[in-house]
Amino acid sequence: MGMTVYFYLAHSMFNHLDNSLTRETESIYSFVKDAKVNLSDFHPDSLYTSPEDFVYDLIFEAVVLNPRNNFIQVKLTNKSIFKTDNLGNHNLVFPDIDTNKTVYTFVDTSLSKDRIRAAYFAKDQYKIIVAYPIRQINETLKSLTNIFIFIAPIFFILSIIGGALISSKSLSRIDSIIRKTREITTQNLDEKIEGEEFTDEYGRLVRTMNEMIQRIKASIQYMNQFSISASHELKTPLTILRGEIELALRSTKTPQEYKSVLQSNFEETLRLINIVDKLLFISKFDHSIIKLNKKKIDLDSFLQETINPLRYLAKEKNMKIVFQSKVDTYIYIDTELMKLAISNLVDNAIKYGESNTEISVESEEDDNREVRITVINYGEGIPPELNTKIFNRFYRIESSRNRGTGGVGLGLSVVKSILDLHNARIEINSVQGGTTKFTIVLN
Repeated sequence: MGMTVYFYLAHSMFNHLDNSLTRETESIYSFVKDAKVNLSDFHPDSLYTSPEDFVYDLIFEAVVLNPRNNFIQVKLTNKSIFKTDNLGNHNLVFPDIDTNKTVYTFVDTSLSKDRIRAAYFAKDQYKIIVAYPIRQINETLKSLTNIFIFIAPIFFILSIIGGALISSKSLSRIDSIIRKTREITTQNLDEKIEGEEFTDEYGRLVRTMNEMIQRIKASIQYMNQFSISASHELKTPLTILRGEIELALRSTKTPQEYKSVLQSNFEETLRLINIVDKLLFISKFDHSIIKLNKKKIDLDSFLQETINPLRYLAKEKNMKIVFQSKVDTYIYIDTELMKLAISNLVDNAIKYGESNTEISVESEEDDNREVRITVINYGEGIPPELNTKIFNRFYRIESSRNRGTGGVGLGLSVVKSILDLHNARIEINSVQGGTTKFTIVLN
């Protein structure tokens, strides 16, 4: 800032001086020209003995009214007709240039120890120089420099003190945020860092950190719930296995009784494998490990291949799976993942459907050229308010918990995850005590 002031002031002073000198040369020319006297053919008389006296009389007003113009010299046809007394026998050097007006600087130690600023004006064979030593400008700039040298340390000290105070006040909020952040653990995630009501950078930082804490809290709650639910679901078949094995070991049993125990153990083992497989799939999905391997396949053939292995499960409940195709098309899907999704829907239709009924699997293409795969069964149905909750992990409708279906509440969560990977969606249309339709919509 000091340098800016210094150079601005120097430029302003020199510019003002140049304008003043230039105006003075023009004023002198005007005074001489307005006299309408031919100085080139001057003759002495009783008033003026020389051209210098006559010209001095003419421009006396211009010289007196502007005392800063220390040196003035006027030439007419390269002959000096006037110069100020302070020049003595010294003549100013007129610039050899074509232009009729200019401002320049020169050094002449016989006139001044300082540089001399001069304005040159030429017109009608008149050549005029008005010069001025820039001593006052140099002294002014030197005084300004001394002032800056004196006050610079003061400003420096004040800036340090002011910066320290401002920084201390600003950093105190940072220290408060750090202390509170260190106090927050998994045991007190309900607490918030104070200061989010401010609109500055600190306020935005606090709001962002509080939002992060809430996300961490939600994740931990989900992990805890997931761990509790997974432990509960795994504990049931393990407890059954343990109880049946203990009973088998207490006393000698007949081969048929051992076979019955082994059969029960086999079913519980399959149930454990099913739970572990679904938990493994969900874990891979959460960590983005699963990658799609899409292929172009015939829809009808794919659905037939997916449904056929499930027909024997339907027979155990005297149910029949009916496939109806209303479109002949090819689709791009990951066959293994989509087969798992459709199998889960059909498996749920068998588990929660009424015995002695049909399960329909239909395929069609709507007006938007979207392929729709629908699985329909007949049973108690799903209340409308639970249409979104049933896709949550380990969630099961209360009425189905005591039916011995063997479900763990992961099937529909797996279906939703697979459809999300395919950018597809699932629709539910259920009538309590009637039909329930799950429709996969593929773009």
